[in-house]
Amino acid sequence: MVKYGFDVNSPIIQLKAKIEGLDSLRTLNTVLDTGATYMMIPWEIADILGYEPELSKKRINITTASGVEKVPLIILMSVSVLGKKTENVKAIVHDLPARSYVDGLLGLSFFKNIRFCLDFREGFLEIE
Repeated sequence: MVKYGFDVNSPIIQLKAKIEGLDSLRTLNTVLDTGATYMMIPWEIADILGYEPELSKKRINITTASGVEKVPLIILMSVSVLGKKTENVKAIVHDLPARSYVDGLLGLSFFKNIRFCLDFREGFLEIE
């Protein structure tokens, strides 16, 4: 079990996510988003990792500030956060606004097959 402390006064919980692709491995700055069904990674990273999201037959509707958009759904080989690795993680490919200062979202598709506890009172996240 890994215990990670975070600032309870911060508006976000930022975590590094190592994503394994078909061609390489990349570490992204992600925001923990318990309201997101899927992980979200940017187009450039998906391309670098060799996923070719433009060829994905699966598309998901997402709601953004500018309206509803259809985005590709891909399967990431693996994602590691705080030393916990999960394989075959569903992710959507979409770019966040430049001012978000993070690369993507760490949604529930990563946490689906692991146990995690988020304690806002004490300011820690546990992953096992």
